[in-house]
Parts: sequence; C-alpha cells; structure tokens
Amino acid sequence: MKPEEFLKGKFKYDNDGQYIWLVQPSGNHQKIADLRGWGAIQNLFADKSGKIDMKKAEAFQDELGEWVAIALNEKLGVKP
Repeated sequence: MKPEEFLKGKFKYDNDGQYIWLVQPSGNHQKIADLRGWGAIQNLFADKSGKIDMKKAEAFQDELGEWVAIALNEKLGVKP
C-alpha cells in the first residue's frame, strides 16, 4: 500500500487541539499529526526581557497548522 492510498480524504487543522486530521470520504476522522514545537514557537515572540506575546505565538501556531494541512492537501491533489 502507498501513503496516498491510505490518505484518502481532506486534511484539516484543529486549532483547539493542534491536531491535523484526515477527514475521510466516509466522514470518519483519522488523527495524522499533533503540531508540536510550542517551546520554540513561543520563544519567537519573546521580547528582550523574556516576556512572551502569547496571542501572537498562538496565532502563529495556528497559522503553521493551517499551512501544513494545506500543503498535505496540495501534495495529494485535494482541492480546497
């Protein structure tokens, strides 16, 4: 079996759980990935004193998750 045979459906990012799901044609959901890297992400938004802008960090994490889901869909030729 090839990955594209297993990965039938559309990828979706869940910003409540930071998961990337595959929504299968049957409507079932298969968790494919857990978006990690919060330690690195939050430090991208720290000022010189070390204070972190959590709103910006959270928004960036969600933007990254959406980007990954879109990239997976594009790789498999799934239209938005």
